[in-house]
Amino acid sequence: MDMDVALDQWLKQVNKAAQLSIKDQEKITKAGADVLAEKLTEDTKAKHPDTKGTGGKYGHLSEDISSSTGDIDKEHNGKSVAGFGDKAFVARFLNDGTKHIRGDHFVDNARDDAKDDVFMAEAEKYKEIIAKLNGGGDK
Repeated sequence: MDMDVALDQWLKQVNKAAQLSIKDQEKITKAGADVLAEKLTEDTKAKHPDTKGTGGKYGHLSEDISSSTGDIDKEHNGKSVAGFGDKAFVARFLNDGTKHIRGDHFVDNARDDAKDDVFMAEAEKYKEIIAKLNGGGDK
């Protein structure tokens, strides 16, 4: 293959990768958000188990964790979020502590522990999308 042709093909692939659609960007960040939500759920159940009652109006803290596409304001701009819903204030009290509660930093620790797995999930999804854009079959 001629060097000019090879470089031209490479440049086209790089341009495709650099100009991912918002939908593709959200697929990538959603993969990471799902991993973070899973880790956060595991750590919440381990540190603050659902042993008392029904959890009230919003349910138990570990049942209030989710991930979704779009940023915190629900704008679709390529970002995704993961975290607590209506009971986020309870998670903050338990994580940071209050005057009467000693904080255990379980949310901070879960984020730190999940960081590598989040990046791996996003990288895998990115490779999958790039493979599709470059005509790479079912990936």
